[in-house]
Amino acid sequence: MASIVVEGIRLAYVDQGSGDPVVLLHGWGGQAASMTPLIAALQKNYRVVAFDLPGFGDSDRPSEPWGTPEYAEFVWKAVNCLGVVCATYVGHSFGGRVATWLAAHHPEAVQALVLIDAAGIKPPVTLRRRVRSSFYKVAKALLRLPFWRSGTVGLQERLAARFGSPDYRAASGVMRDTFVKTVTLDLTSCLPAIQAPTLLLWGDKDEETPLSDGKTMERLIPESRLIVVAGAGHFSYLDKPAFVGAVVRAFLDGTRGPGTT
Repeated sequence: MASIVVEGIRLAYVDQGSGDPVVLLHGWGGQAASMTPLIAALQKNYRVVAFDLPGFGDSDRPSEPWGTPEYAEFVWKAVNCLGVVCATYVGHSFGGRVATWLAAHHPEAVQALVLIDAAGIKPPVTLRRRVRSSFYKVAKALLRLPFWRSGTVGLQERLAARFGSPDYRAASGVMRDTFVKTVTLDLTSCLPAIQAPTLLLWGDKDEETPLSDGKTMERLIPESRLIVVAGAGHFSYLDKPAFVGAVVRAFLDGTRGPGTT
């Protein structure tokens, strides 16, 4: 695995194949190796670049909490450092967030876009979710008071275990704050600004980013098409690798352009 220093952060990445460039962005908690089925499906006809995004795999953590915009700007700079001016971006889940922001804010850099079970649509706020969130915020605020500070680490972790998502619980330090900053940003307003041809691939059994999110994206992104992956969950490209790989290849073959390397 190669590495490059971008903005003071050592970034690990895979760079395989040749042809028009395709950049793969993994989901939260993943790494470049998570995208192996797509790398294998595309590297024969394309130059495939897959990063360990900062804070994951062998790459350095950010020095401060990042949100989706910071990750997107970093990826844009990293891709440029590798000599790529315009590429197709393929993002899964959290990687889909990053690719969405990039496509909306740097349209000149995105030849085409593939979003696989992508995150970015904020779920509706139910009464239960509102109550849980309020209780957690109040409890955290109380633990910051002087008479609670001593010995609160264990209490804080128990609160996280009780009220946090699995991804939140698994994160620590700057990455936990990064997770919060990332998931609280609703990208719905970015979708109409996407100019690149867009393929949406969604598992019909996805419970983390439900199929309704994919339908919303298809409605709001111009020149987009949603393909449902039957029998697949949130990791549809792993559940149905042959099908997803073939669909992505066919889409890329139909959107080939003057990607510069």
